[in-house]
Amino acid sequence: MRNTLAAAVSALFLCAPAVSAPHSCVDVALVLAVDGSGSVSDQEYAFQKSAIAAAFRDRGVLSALNKAGAVAVSAVFWGDGEFAVQHLSWFVIFDGDGAEPFAREVEGNQRLVFGNTDIGSGIWSALDLLAGPGFCAGRSIVNISGDGKETVAPKQRQRASLYAARLRARKMGVTINALAISDEQKDLASYYEKEVILGAGAFVMDVRKDADFAAAIRRKLIRELSPQIVARLARD
Repeated sequence: MRNTLAAAVSALFLCAPAVSAPHSCVDVALVLAVDGSGSVSDQEYAFQKSAIAAAFRDRGVLSALNKAGAVAVSAVFWGDGEFAVQHLSWFVIFDGDGAEPFAREVEGNQRLVFGNTDIGSGIWSALDLLAGPGFCAGRSIVNISGDGKETVAPKQRQRASLYAARLRARKMGVTINALAISDEQKDLASYYEKEVILGAGAFVMDVRKDADFAAAIRRKLIRELSPQIVARLARD
């Protein structure tokens, strides 16, 4: 039965045809939305990738993934809304299988995003993945990390404002959690709390220096993959 479920879920997310059978749903769908704006140096960008990859090899995260059931995970790397957001493929993790291929995919991603901090564009692109044909998930989560506030500028081609992206997420029933890298903007966690996160049990984790990002992303994944009633009681 477990092998059958894993195969059905993999077909749903990796083979593109729409599938609506209830047994093909995943328990959790998670999109990591990673800041690649101009305020993030190439070294910091590489560090974020390595930290995320390491998290999906961490024993605690693998245990949380295992307990969560069938988990579909992907990532978007966002920056300036006038340019295309980088998307990774969906990977299905079931009984721990699938985490390593996703980790390797994150590590191998070549940076193509820069420019303004268009958080709305990043969230919107993550929602595009979650709204894909045949998509079916018990819980849908966008896990966004960033080191700045939304850039406010008149841009005709910008895909979406932060306000519009949150409105769409609300209509879709998607939870948005955040990891604020507030080494330069000390009030960033408060901004994410008020302007970015969304949904019952949504939360912000505050990182004051880049070196703490790796530990924070592990704690964040464990917390949001836990059953909602448990996640609400968790403390940073």
